[in-house]
Amino acid sequence: MKRLTREHTVPVGQRYRVLEPALVVEPGETILVETINHMSPIVRSEEDLATYGTPDYEEREETGPIFVKGARPGDALSVRIEGIEFVGLPHAHGSGPLAETYPQRPRVFPIEGEHCLLPGGVRVPLTPMVGDIYTTPATPEPVGADHGGNVDFTEVRPGNTLYLPVYREGGLLVLGDVHAFQGDGEIFGEGGECAAEVTVTLGIDHTYRHRRPLVETAENLIGLASGEDLFAGIQMAVEDMTRLVARIHGLSEEDAYVLVCAVGSLRFGGSVARREMVAHYPLVGLSVPRDIGR
Repeated sequence: MKRLTREHTVPVGQRYRVLEPALVVEPGETILVETINHMSPIVRSEEDLATYGTPDYEEREETGPIFVKGARPGDALSVRIEGIEFVGLPHAHGSGPLAETYPQRPRVFPIEGEHCLLPGGVRVPLTPMVGDIYTTPATPEPVGADHGGNVDFTEVRPGNTLYLPVYREGGLLVLGDVHAFQGDGEIFGEGGECAAEVTVTLGIDHTYRHRRPLVETAENLIGLASGEDLFAGIQMAVEDMTRLVARIHGLSEEDAYVLVCAVGSLRFGGSVARREMVAHYPLVGLSVPRDIGR
């Protein structure tokens, strides 16, 4: 299995500007990607948090890009998350909507078996996920999340497949920002940030051909969208999923719209918990059952 090491992280200030592939793969190939995080490459103790916020690591947490042979603009990459292994300890310097009332400091969260230990002795299950994942957009200053990005969407996790539109030859996939735990909306402003080894299988989608990011789970299809405000994002997600459901199930768009609105469930990415981002392209996920009982 090919391994893309964490030495190939995108340099600070070069997000969306790195066009030289760090790894070239065949469609259907499974690879391992090493990731770091924004506090320090690997955190093994509280002392490793001393680099938090320094120029060496701020924004430097995505590994890539990865070139998938045969992927062309207009296609979509399929990225199946096969597994995530943590390297070091989860940590965070969260804030949340009541940060002035409950000020926070950088801290680590020990792992005990399949759980993580939070303050007060609280144990929560490990729920590994990839927070930042995207195909390189056509412009270095994209608007919204049509290409993916720092979506912090909890369902980008082992066992699920993410589909991303291709804008450049090979897709130029980049990923990082792994979380050991996080709830919908990333209310704390961060998840359990952790360096990791992420195993993915990459391919070219010939089934859904979705124009924005799409997550496939065992039970649901979840369309991701971000508009100028929250309602605009919801409208975009509903329109996308109406067209997708109509096409894959052979329904009229009018009938698909009723289904999507009647049983669809709204989910949110990390941006909705931050005041400055709620008003600027918050990420919405619209989940619709794969089995519609026909």
